[in-house]
Amino acid sequence: MTKRILPIILTLLVCFLFNHNSSAQQRFKAGLILGLNASQILGDDIGGYNRLGMQGGLRAVTIITEKSDLIFEILYSQRGSRGRAGFSTLEITTNYIEVPVLYTFKDWLDESGYYKIQVSGGFSFGRLLTATAIDSVHGEQVDNFNDNDISITMGAEYFASEHFSFGARWSRSLNLLYNKDKYNESINSLRGFFLSFRGAYIF
Repeated sequence: MTKRILPIILTLLVCFLFNHNSSAQQRFKAGLILGLNASQILGDDIGGYNRLGMQGGLRAVTIITEKSDLIFEILYSQRGSRGRAGFSTLEITTNYIEVPVLYTFKDWLDESGYYKIQVSGGFSFGRLLTATAIDSVHGEQVDNFNDNDISITMGAEYFASEHFSFGARWSRSLNLLYNKDKYNESINSLRGFFLSFRGAYIF
């Protein structure tokens, strides 16, 4: 079901991105996202946001009021964890297609007519594409990783101009990446966290 839904979402966003109808532009906007994830996984016995990965994709914006929007994105997102354990480097890599849906509030009106600051909060649905675990006790459990991820996410953006913004988000998975109660109780359950630092170009 999910594999059929995601291509439909992507197609709709691409069509939306190239929609130049003047009446639609008054209510809708679209943009491109490119950034960096710094992530960790609770339960892997590694601390710190040491796993770096790429995040990028498309954004659609529905204007609700002058100071509030609904943001809908589809992103490729690299997550996981990385750290040293003795002479070994433990690394878990998870790659997702991620669909965040966020409500935003804007403030600090510029003389040019756009708001320079916006804060956002909402939820994100992720579909696991690939996963690996190197020198980790979870290495034999990769096939049991949860294919679906539901996260709470919040962040802020600064608009340097009407079209360019820079921002950061914090996200935490509400469900487990690996559930020890289902598979192996001697190995910790896993739950993902990540920070995202990104730039956006809004058409």
